[in-house]
Amino acid sequence: MDIRKILDDHNFVLTEAAVIESIRRAGETNLHPRLGNALLIYDEVGSSALSRLYHDFISIAHRADVPITLGTPTWRANHERLSEANIQRDVIGDSVKFLNSLREEWGSWKDKIIIGGIIGCKNDSYRPNEGLSKEDARAFHHWQIDRLTQAGVDFLLAATLPALPEAAGIALAMERTAIPYILSFVINRDGCILDGTGLERAFGEIDAACATPPLGYMINCSYPSFLNAEELPEAVLSRLIGYQANASSLDHADLDETGELHANEISDWGERMIELNRRFGIKILGGCCGTGLEHLQYIVNNIHSEQVATPDSGTASLNRR
Repeated sequence: MDIRKILDDHNFVLTEAAVIESIRRAGETNLHPRLGNALLIYDEVGSSALSRLYHDFISIAHRADVPITLGTPTWRANHERLSEANIQRDVIGDSVKFLNSLREEWGSWKDKIIIGGIIGCKNDSYRPNEGLSKEDARAFHHWQIDRLTQAGVDFLLAATLPALPEAAGIALAMERTAIPYILSFVINRDGCILDGTGLERAFGEIDAACATPPLGYMINCSYPSFLNAEELPEAVLSRLIGYQANASSLDHADLDETGELHANEISDWGERMIELNRRFGIKILGGCCGTGLEHLQYIVNNIHSEQVATPDSGTASLNRR
């Protein structure tokens, strides 16, 4: 499935809400302490829980006839963590097969379901000081990136990145694959990546370092107001193609310390997300920590005619990116 064509033809593309957190809250099965949801595909209860969640995401998109991207449950399935856990199975390949089998259930509509191969940073996504250097990141992440590519994902997504150097190294490893790739950063309420780097500098440095730059950039694990989009230059907005927002406007440190789920009103969250699409051209919208089906449904119910672009406007918008 061609994510470039999907973005070219549509002004709005849905993506998933929180997956790992939703599974944890449901309490049906246990997540691996180091691998998150990666091994659930091998467990009857876990596989069923994952399947239902992905099915519910797809159903929301299907009812509105809106394309959707789904991510493999491989965010923490890097070579180091799999080796530490003594996992011998082909977790990467099996995860892609798992999502492909779910996609096949949707008949001809499956062409609007785009599968992204997800990786994360090596260490804590909220601690940029633990991030890798550019060269160390390229060496560390290539194993997972190569296996996702070989398994046949439609695009690659590095999510919840807190620091520029590791993101740059990931980009250099991803560009070798010759398939589209996206980098998604965590930002603070000042609109900077957690290591203090501004988005204009981050996007510019990565684009300049890569012979084949990312398809675009995303933000995740941050409330939509954190972007301060009205203050951003065109150099940022022209490259920002997606936003997966937390349900809460609390700072990351506060969310880390609270033992309870915190969420703003869905209407506030949803209207801010829709504004990112309508005013600033950010096409891929979905949820991160604290979000669920109701958040995705709010966007779909209220974005209305913004779903499908005219051919000319869609092509022009993607070409800017």
